[in-house]
Formats: sequence, structure tokens, C-alpha cells
Amino acid sequence: MALHTLKMMANGGIRDHVGQGFHRYSTDRQWHVPHFEKMLYDQGQLAVAYSQAFQISGDEFYSDVAKGILQYVARNLSHRSGGFYSAEDADSSPERGMQPREGAFYVWTVKEVQQLLPEPVLGATEPLTSGQLLMKHYGLTEAGNISLSQDPKGELQGQNVLTVRYSLELTAARFGLEVEAVRTLLNTGLEKLFQARKHRPKPHLDSKMLAAWNGLMVSGYAVTGAVLGMERLVNYATNGAKFLKRHMFDVASSRLMRTCYAGSGGTVEHSNPPCWGFLEDYAFVVRGLLDLYEASLESAWLEWALRLQDTQDRLFWDSRGGGYFCSEAELGAGLPLRLKDDQDGAEPSANSVSAHNLLRLHGFTGHKDWIDKCVCLLTAFSERMRRVPVALPEMARALSAHQQTLKQIVICGDPQAKDTKALVQCVHSIYIPNKVLILADGDPSSFLSRQLPFLTTLRRLEDRATAYVCENQACSMPITEPSELRKLLHQ
Repeated sequence: MALHTLKMMANGGIRDHVGQGFHRYSTDRQWHVPHFEKMLYDQGQLAVAYSQAFQISGDEFYSDVAKGILQYVARNLSHRSGGFYSAEDADSSPERGMQPREGAFYVWTVKEVQQLLPEPVLGATEPLTSGQLLMKHYGLTEAGNISLSQDPKGELQGQNVLTVRYSLELTAARFGLEVEAVRTLLNTGLEKLFQARKHRPKPHLDSKMLAAWNGLMVSGYAVTGAVLGMERLVNYATNGAKFLKRHMFDVASSRLMRTCYAGSGGTVEHSNPPCWGFLEDYAFVVRGLLDLYEASLESAWLEWALRLQDTQDRLFWDSRGGGYFCSEAELGAGLPLRLKDDQDGAEPSANSVSAHNLLRLHGFTGHKDWIDKCVCLLTAFSERMRRVPVALPEMARALSAHQQTLKQIVICGDPQAKDTKALVQCVHSIYIPNKVLILADGDPSSFLSRQLPFLTTLRRLEDRATAYVCENQACSMPITEPSELRKLLHQ
């Protein structure tokens, strides 16, 4: 069901087939006509979802969608210093000087497509242009494919939203063409539409940068880069984390700032006084840093995650009832009460994300305090999960993870060596939701060796990179071959 839903979303108009990325939501059950706004938090979460779908299925359709999302973010929502902007508006002017309209930047008329793609398609069983092929595949019609019920202002009549109507195989069969030929023709056509669209007035860019959403985007780049073995994507995650630490972290108080803004000339500006972070800023950034550690195996990110988690506990933890408040006690002094987020919506509840973070931090450090705090958090929301489980699916997933045995997958080796990278990539290629990946580089004074002393007892076999899978304080026999590690992880 999950894979089918992700595929239908990616085929629908909620995905921008020309410029990539996803719009905010669909106005119909077919994922056809979206609300055209593009939100950063959607891109980060969807990149992770499609990467995990690729891990599970092995279908490159999903990995291509994930790469497209990140390509869009790098092009349209990225600050030169590494941070990520919040959103692009839904409205823009159809032509310069005209009143903005919903979706004007993204929709097409048949006439526009015909003019841009007039080339004949060779080898088709009937007279056919590149434009006609694209319009058939993506469901464009002369009258437009947006119904009046989805266009109450009548601004989009005669316009079309690209949405995949047929598989490549069916489109190819319809015109007697090879599948790969159709794929190439469609991609070439989309690129021409993309180049033409550059000349349209662009939607307004919301250039504020929120710590929480940047944390989600760090996760998106880190997880996708790790799964696909694309160091370039992991570098985007690293630059995003560096941006957060440089521009949105106060070293003296160990606190995160909620927001900053793109200034002129590529500068970064802050409000005065600064807006300090809410619970979601800490929870989502900690998640991003844990994902970045597993993708890069640079322990500095894990150290910073632990520092931020300590600050989160100090500022937001409810010592009486368990769980985390949304705001600091100091910032909420003038409010009649402090609230706790108990619903996973378009963004997951920060308490749900924190439950996962605490489980992972326990796996990385072995410190019992983290698991105790996780149990206390889950207990605090247990009645809510019992009565309305659909409200907290992310927390239910954390509860399920807590009731299972967490795997500590330890790779002993030089992080730059080919054999180490091969074992690491083997781990990243498999969907293992309840695990932590740890690099043991043989240095007893390293951060992780001090957290988990048992790491110093694990040895390389025959001076080769060696993997151990540890559960319940017991480790597997040493493994040096990725194929053997894969078999063990699939058990």
C-alpha cells in the first residue's frame, strides 16, 4: 500500500514533472490538481520516504523521484551558505504586469506545448510530433484537464497540469515505439518545457530559514545520499548542518535559534533579539544530525546531536508528566499553559521524533538515561495512542521499535578504505528501521569508544574491514564480505 501510494503521488500532478519537487497537497483523490505551493518540510520528508521505498523495492523509479526532489531543492531552495529556504508560493503572474494566479507558473496549454515540441517522431505507426507524444502521456487536452470544481475562480480553464496517464510501456505500444525511445523523447520534451518556463514570472520565494525544516532537509540529503552511495548529496547535508551550527546555534547557551533570513549579497540576517527555537527545532535538527552521522561517519555530528538533546531536555522536558512541551518555560511565562504536540500531521510531532531520537542515542551511547526517558515519553502519550492511534503513527512506530531489539551494526576499519566503504554501503542499501550504524576506527580515545567501551574489543579480521552485528550486548562473528553481511541483515 505504501509503495503504491508513493508511486501514484509521483505520477500525479502533485509532483512537478517539469521542475521536480512536490506541491503542498492535492485537491482531489487522484493526486491530479494540487495546491501549487512548495514547502521545504515536504521535500525533506518525501526524499527520505522515496529513498526508503527504493531500499525496500529495488525499483529505481523511487530513487529517481528522490534525486529529483533534491535536485529541485538544490536549485530553488538553497542558500549559498548551505541553509535551505522555507517555500515557494503557489501564485505567480501568467505574464509580467498581470495579477498573480494560482499555479500560473506550472500549467500549460496545448498550443504552448505544440509550439515548443514540433519535431516529428521517427518510427511511429502514425504521424506524431514530440509534443503530441508528451501530451498523450501526461494527459493534456485542448480544453484543459482542470475541472471547474477544482478551479472556483475560473483562472485555470484551458490549462493543463502534467500527470502521468499511461505507463511508458503503454505509451510506447500505442505508437509502435521502443520504451527507451519514448523515455528519451519525454525527458527531452520535459527539459524543453523547463527551459521555456524559466522565462515566466517566478513564484515568490519565502527566503526565511527555519531550524526545524532545515533539520528535515539535512535528513533528506543524508539518507538519500547514503542509500544511493552519492557523496555529493551527503555533502549537501553536511553543508546544511554547518549552516545550522554557524548561523542558528548559540555556543554560550547551547540553544538553537528558530529562524534567520537571507540578506542582500548572500548574507544571513537575524532578528534582534533572536527568536529562540521551539521543541521541533531541536527534535528535527537532532534527527538530521543522527542521519548525517550514519551517512558520513563523522562523529562530530553525533557529538553535537547529544549536546542539543541535553539542551532540549533541559528546556522542554516535563519532569512531572513526561514528554516535551512545545516551548521553553521562560518563553511561555506569560501564557496560561504550556502545550504538548500530540499529533503527527504534515510535520511529525516533535515528541514522536524525539522518541526515535532517544532510542537511537541509546544505541549510539549505551546510556540508560536515554531509554528511560523514551519509555517515560511513550507512557505519557500512551492513552492518546490507545484511543486515537491514527493521530500518532510516527510515535506508534517508535513504540514498535522500542519493543524490538535494536541492532548496533559496527564497522571496524578506515573510513576512507574501499573495503570499509563496501561494508557501509551494504548496510545503507537495506531497509533496517531499528538500527544504528557505528564506525569503530580502532582509536580507544575516540568519542564513540568512550561512549561504548566494547568497541575497543572488536578487531579487524586479517587486517580487513570487518563488520559485527550486535544485539542484546552480544555480537555476531566477524564478517568481511558484503554478501555475507547482507545475508545476516536479511535474517
